[in-house]
Amino acid sequence: MRRSYGDGALLHSQRPGADMAQPATPQLAIGLDVGGTTFAAGAFTAAGELITDGAWDTPPSTDASVVVEALANGIQEILATTEVDIAQLAGLTVAVPGGVDTATGAIKVLPNLQVLNDFRIVETLRDKLGDCPIFLANDAYCATLGELRYGAGQQVENLLMLTLGTGIGGGIALRNQVIRGPRQIMGEIGHMIIVPDGPKCGCGNTGCFEAVAGKQAIIDRARRKLQYGRESCIDELTGGDPDQITPQIIAEAARQGDEVASEVMNEIGYYIGLALCNAIVMCDPDLIVLGGGIAAAGEVLFQPVRSTVKYRSPYTGFDVSNIVPAKLGNKAGIYGAAALVWDSLR
Repeated sequence: MRRSYGDGALLHSQRPGADMAQPATPQLAIGLDVGGTTFAAGAFTAAGELITDGAWDTPPSTDASVVVEALANGIQEILATTEVDIAQLAGLTVAVPGGVDTATGAIKVLPNLQVLNDFRIVETLRDKLGDCPIFLANDAYCATLGELRYGAGQQVENLLMLTLGTGIGGGIALRNQVIRGPRQIMGEIGHMIIVPDGPKCGCGNTGCFEAVAGKQAIIDRARRKLQYGRESCIDELTGGDPDQITPQIIAEAARQGDEVASEVMNEIGYYIGLALCNAIVMCDPDLIVLGGGIAAAGEVLFQPVRSTVKYRSPYTGFDVSNIVPAKLGNKAGIYGAAALVWDSLR
């Protein structure tokens, strides 16, 4: 049995055909945000108060059961901290970076975590955890819902969000509801084609926004510049080891005025701005929120993003001051995953 949420996420009961009735006063909901590098989980009240949370490395395994075992262990750690039994939860949402089939509780395609492709994660977690309603949703959908309910988007009804990290996700809220569409792909801005003959993306296409401006693309861009022998404090921050370069180090170097790092951030900001120009004419948002680890770079990234939108999107008249960082930071995904549970009960 399943219950619909909006048009995009469905609630799966613990047992096929089980009664969906909840305890009279459910105390907590858990949001689980699964990434290609790390995953996080948090327990929340209905008011959006974070009780406890944690983050763990996503196992670099080719065995899906190993990854799911790690996810289950993380959830159990959260439960142990709250001293709440799984059967007492209002529900659990699993947010993943890619396509999902909410009708079956199965993941379809995760470009940056391919070990879980075509995997029935709801059923597997159900077997490991016990009696608890489980949702499955796209991670950017959840991050958008988190910012809409509890973060930067609380004062607007129409919101566009980008999550910038290992991959690039997107979410669209219209009239105070996050929309994913009949095939769960509305808002998948990371797979918008930005450079037609560009680098290959994990989805199999070439020139996707994610392949041009995701985590690895940023690192590769910096490495190429350094290979020409240019001086940069990136070398000092990494001890001269190119394998230690991260988007965070590049951003820090840019904040220090480093020329190479500033070029990288300007180039990435340009591509993000182009993607936003295209998205603005499609969904006409009141506010654009940038979240994820890469967005934590701050103004060294936001400045070129806003400049690109200002000069490349004059037709729309979009006010670039309405491009803002996620208020919930990297925790937007777990906030939104829990919010999905509470929204379903309302």
